[in-house]
Amino acid sequence: MKTVNLEKEKMNLKEVINLARKEPVLLLTPDGEEFFISEADDFEKEVEILRGSTAFQKFLDERAECKHRIPLEDIEKEIEKELVGQQKTA
Repeated sequence: MKTVNLEKEKMNLKEVINLARKEPVLLLTPDGEEFFISEADDFEKEVEILRGSTAFQKFLDERAECKHRIPLEDIEKEIEKELVGQQKTA
């Protein structure tokens, strides 16, 4: 898997697609978002490539170590509170 930090390396869509033809690509945006790009036609191939990718395995390990997790139920409650608050002010 190739990781591309778009803050450091400027690429156009054609260049990203050409990379993704060879191997899956993890795009890191300047604002911290992550996007995964890979060829859609060959899922089995993608799975094998990712299993063998030390970079992807390291990425998964780092994500798993993140202790800051928000339960889905808490997010749903917060959204509900915001919606109720918006209805009261409308």
